[in-house]
Amino acid sequence: MVEGRTAFVTGSSQGIGAATAKALAADGYRVIVHYGGNRDMAAQLVQAIRSSGGVADMVGGDLSDPNAPAALAQEVEALCRAGLDVLVLNAGIMPPSDLATCTPEVFDQLTTVNLRAPFFLLQYLSPVLVDGASVVFVSSLTARRVTGAVAAYGSMKAALESLVRRAAVELGPRGIRVNAVAPGTTATGPVAAWAQTEEGREATTSMQALKRVAQPEDVGDAIAMLCSERARWITGAIIPVDGGAML
Repeated sequence: MVEGRTAFVTGSSQGIGAATAKALAADGYRVIVHYGGNRDMAAQLVQAIRSSGGVADMVGGDLSDPNAPAALAQEVEALCRAGLDVLVLNAGIMPPSDLATCTPEVFDQLTTVNLRAPFFLLQYLSPVLVDGASVVFVSSLTARRVTGAVAAYGSMKAALESLVRRAAVELGPRGIRVNAVAPGTTATGPVAAWAQTEEGREATTSMQALKRVAQPEDVGDAIAMLCSERARWITGAIIPVDGGAML
């Protein structure tokens, strides 16, 4: 248990972010839950964590607004006077973005939310991170495997993985570890309904060694492990959490 330490998880009102927040709270972290548009779901998660004996707070910020990372970082800093021990950069969007039809507007929105926001949140919160802290980005199978109509999205995630390595070197002298998980298809958000259809299950499991559709907890638990002392000698790594889809 790591009582007295604080974790901030972006995009944690639902899905992988919520599962991560619950896993970190179970490990003893005080968790700061972030929501973009769904305040009610974030409030329900905070209440669930508290009802289970954990400690949680809540902050909001629409990361499609270029000014949001700076404002959000200020809120988090105000809640972390003793410093931030874990930063999980999970928030993201995944609209269709194939090469043939992706518009400049969709491309810019993807860039703002999926790349610009985590870059500047890390920049703004780096001074708040305690020495020995852990940072985890959420990448995607699509950064390294061509699957789905998500050319722009996959490209952003590939750029994010480059940032992981660079940040690991830059923050390493402070003992701060920077890693990423790269999930495959996970039953969350708009993907969930499709993944539960016969077509979705077949498409998903046909490229995996483990023959089931991942749940948010499968990824959240992996993130919590990377934040723990058990992963103390892992940094700059991209950990596949995809049931063996890259084998």
